[in-house]
Amino acid sequence: MKKYICLLVIITFFSCKKNEPELKTAPSQKAHTETTTAKDLNETSAKVDVAFENSAFTEIYNAYLDVKASLVNTDNETSATATRAFLMLLKDNDVYAAIHNATVPFTEATTVKERRVIFEKVSMAMETQIAKEKITSGAVYKQYCPMAFNGKGAYWLSNSNEVRNPYFGDQMLKCGVVEKEIK
Repeated sequence: MKKYICLLVIITFFSCKKNEPELKTAPSQKAHTETTTAKDLNETSAKVDVAFENSAFTEIYNAYLDVKASLVNTDNETSATATRAFLMLLKDNDVYAAIHNATVPFTEATTVKERRVIFEKVSMAMETQIAKEKITSGAVYKQYCPMAFNGKGAYWLSNSNEVRNPYFGDQMLKCGVVEKEIK
């Protein structure tokens, strides 16, 4: 009888064991996790170098891309450095006054979140100037995230047709679409 009681206790113990279901990761989550663990979230396999007829504007555009990359990576220190460098290229240059004016608020911003709000206006000013400049090689990709700023949406420019969202960084890295290719 004791054998049966012991056996019953053992069976009860193992059958009452808490059976937690195995957590599974959806394929899309795995890809996102793998992407977000990369050192540079802004990195893509489809980067296109762009050159403008005006080499000074090529330098300004590349500095803009550095700002974008720092926002994608949600790196406050790099973002502060990149925005200062971008502003210095625009300083005392009347041709790019609209971009400079849009960029000035970066000097007051202390967080990536604040810089992301300013970046939207800077992107619009850059797009306006790009329409005036002649691209000699490469392409600029105008990208759009409909969810930025609580569903208002926002644009930015990129050197890749692969989306790397500067408004959300690793939270929604690939949220967005390429709206236009500018050549």
